[in-house]
Amino acid sequence: MADQERRSIAIAGAWGYIGQKFIEAGRVLDYDIYVFDPGPIPAAIDPAWVTRLEDEQAFYALDADLFHLALHPEHRDTALDALLPRSVSECIHILNEKPLVSPESPEVCEELVKRIEGSNATVLFDFPELFDPITAKIFEYLDGFDAYTLTEVRIQRSKDREDPDNPRNHKRMVPIQFQESVHCLAFLLNLVAHGSDSLGDALASGITVQASSSPYDAPNPEDYPYIVDGRCDYDAQIGDLRVIGHTDFKRNAPFRKERIIRGVGDGKPFEIQVDYLEGAKYLMINGEDQSCPPWASSYTAVLNGFRELSSTVPRSSLMAGVFPNPAFAWHTYQLSSLVWRASYDGVEKSVDSATELLSFEGGFAGEVSRFPTYGGWG
Repeated sequence: MADQERRSIAIAGAWGYIGQKFIEAGRVLDYDIYVFDPGPIPAAIDPAWVTRLEDEQAFYALDADLFHLALHPEHRDTALDALLPRSVSECIHILNEKPLVSPESPEVCEELVKRIEGSNATVLFDFPELFDPITAKIFEYLDGFDAYTLTEVRIQRSKDREDPDNPRNHKRMVPIQFQESVHCLAFLLNLVAHGSDSLGDALASGITVQASSSPYDAPNPEDYPYIVDGRCDYDAQIGDLRVIGHTDFKRNAPFRKERIIRGVGDGKPFEIQVDYLEGAKYLMINGEDQSCPPWASSYTAVLNGFRELSSTVPRSSLMAGVFPNPAFAWHTYQLSSLVWRASYDGVEKSVDSATELLSFEGGFAGEVSRFPTYGGWG
């Protein structure tokens, strides 16, 4: 194991947007940073900041405290094939990007979850808001009640992802329900399951979803085999809780990661307003500013949060409870699929339980051949 006083992170897919964010976070936290990415090093990265390994096998053999897989789902198998067997005799920590699998491959979800659960590795998924100290403050407030009920949650997560002058926008994306709405759905599941023993308990009343979507005007249409959704609006019901969601990648969409949480605690109504957008972060509870640093890094929060969870929560609990583990990521993927299908059909969709959610078949792969292409759009 790496030196206890100086941490290390090994980032696969380091030159991508997320990979570079974690390089930055590692530097802030004074981590030793190892990278693997066969592409050219970006101009924004000083080679002196990292130790670059050219050999993939040598990279996955590193004695690093944390492996971050900033990879598309179809490229993660090699990493997991190398890392999971090591967990038999070593303490292997892995941070994964979403989605769990590609939208075309839902049948792989259960196999992947079981494969990870059958190892001794600690694997969490990068839903930044679940690691953010702001979320801990929200739960601290809710835990102050003897009893509380959530009545309404409004979620907006948006940014201009169509501007052709932004190099980030030329990275190929999957439909927004799986790409961006999934972060909102992860926040939602984490919120409704707080204080529950399991997601099964939290979703015992089922989920009903109505949704609509509109296409993404990709600045690089040649890289897409079919048109993907770039905006989604959904209205969901979980028991007595109403959820109104909006995710938007369209041109001129505002940069927002806003949440409004309303409920009743100990007989009195409350309202929580929060934005997780770096540079504009804030938390207001019943109109009172909670003095959260607006520029606090979401990515250092993930690294610190992973370290805290893995050191304070037994692995058996961390990998089975309401944490951003593979089973949790599977539920978020399936909820993304439910929202996508409701958008695609324009018809309300529902499941009666968490078990039914996991067995829901969105039929994405079967519809791909019917999707229009950018060459024939407009």
